[in-house]
Amino acid sequence: MSLLVPPRRPSQEILDDTDLAPNEMARSLKDLELVNTALGSARLLGERMAGRIRLDGGSRATILDVGAGSASVARQLEGRLERQGLTARVIATDLQWRHLAVGRAGGGREFPCVAADVFSLPFPERSVDWVVSTLLVHHFSPEENVRMLRELARVARSGVLLLDLQRHRLPLLFIWLAGRMAFKSRVSVEDGAASVRQAYTREEAQAFVSRAIPGARVERVFPFRLLISNP
Repeated sequence: MSLLVPPRRPSQEILDDTDLAPNEMARSLKDLELVNTALGSARLLGERMAGRIRLDGGSRATILDVGAGSASVARQLEGRLERQGLTARVIATDLQWRHLAVGRAGGGREFPCVAADVFSLPFPERSVDWVVSTLLVHHFSPEENVRMLRELARVARSGVLLLDLQRHRLPLLFIWLAGRMAFKSRVSVEDGAASVRQAYTREEAQAFVSRAIPGARVERVFPFRLLISNP
């Protein structure tokens, strides 16, 4: 392995702590919104999804955003698809209801929010068109990701799009330098570094993705991210 790619170091991120102070939690979720907006997460997911929706001969889609946090990406994704003439119904899920509540308290678009375990979603088979996520995969071990991907594929009719980090020393350095200036929460700096350290390389991710969903693939997207897609 390259010297620029350190060994994977799993850890528990502070934002996942249910005892984290509400004000610190809200600031860290706002920092995550900043990151996803800067990286164009909703734009990328929308671009990949819109063409397929039209190819399938439709103009509307039901989208399940898992591990949605404050649901900022879900809101942006819904808006982007609507501006392209598509009707999107988004459902946001997160293990912690209070993460979802932060997003609702912030105003803006309202849509269904469900506190749910990503390994056992309270939805029937093929009950939504698309399942998406951002910055979720790195939280789990390869075996857990196999279980999660199979569960997501169970409820998705059209496809799965999961966007996450790629482990590398350059984004780690960027977080330590730029994060200290841009983030409003100390949690975000520590969790950002932890996220990169426990993220996967494309080859590592492809190994468990292929076990979970035959035919699914992992590709690198700029900057230092991975996109898991099926089909």
